[in-house]
Amino acid sequence: MKTIEAIRKITLIGALVNIILAIVKIVVGSVSGSSALVADGVHSFSDLLTDAVVLFGAQYWIAPADAKHPYGHYRYETMCNLIIGTLLLFTAAGIAWDSIDRIGSSEAVAPSMWALVAALGSIGAKELLYRWTFRCANDVGSSALRANAWHHRSDALSSVPVVLSVIAAPFVPEYYYLDQIAALLVTAMILKGAVSIVLPSLQEITERSAGQEVIGRIQQHAAEHNDVKEVHAIRSRRAGNATFVDFHLLVQPDLTVREGHDIAKDFKLRLMKESNEMLDIIIHIEPYEPRPQVY
Repeated sequence: MKTIEAIRKITLIGALVNIILAIVKIVVGSVSGSSALVADGVHSFSDLLTDAVVLFGAQYWIAPADAKHPYGHYRYETMCNLIIGTLLLFTAAGIAWDSIDRIGSSEAVAPSMWALVAALGSIGAKELLYRWTFRCANDVGSSALRANAWHHRSDALSSVPVVLSVIAAPFVPEYYYLDQIAALLVTAMILKGAVSIVLPSLQEITERSAGQEVIGRIQQHAAEHNDVKEVHAIRSRRAGNATFVDFHLLVQPDLTVREGHDIAKDFKLRLMKESNEMLDIIIHIEPYEPRPQVY
């Protein structure tokens, strides 16, 4: 219950901040003539969708394993990550389309200092929100909340080009192009964040290995364990913030079933103690047979 309460609290606070910032940026951007700030405001509104995804999905992915989901509900978090990343992609596409269309316009409207004030305020607020959300994500172990935290930071970063365009506009003859180009820079930042969220999510869905780091950790423990002769057939996968692994442990062939079981249990506990992400470990015990040396 503490986990879901923490997720709800930080996400609802983030939603409130997003509403306030979105309204302020769109209004100030429209009045001051800053298309980049308006685009930034639209991005803030898109954050509300990701907040809703986290709030809705959290009640499912933290649910314990049951008869229909014996491995838990961690895939729900993976799906939430994929939705958040996809929403970021659509947001970036919309901003890019609007910016390119405005570049071809003959209108020359100089962004005012109000746009600068709004952008600076947004950067400060969203960076603080990012740090708070990211810390909470690490505390509760949620990759979806971590993705939403990055969404907050992307909103802060997307305001940086607005600041630069307002400061530089008076010194550039055709300054009205600068603001649209700044909006395109916003798009690039959002795209980078979207890919960093979508790609790992797709890899999880397609059952890609959890990575060499996990394999290396298991091999290191095997090398350091006195009763383990060898480890092989290591398989791993991720689901949300959880890692599932299975492998074969080779032990002395003259051990009893009980002794082999105790070695596997001890090995499993050592791994799980080192990494909270390893939530399920399946170990198959095999008799060790030294390979004949060839001279």
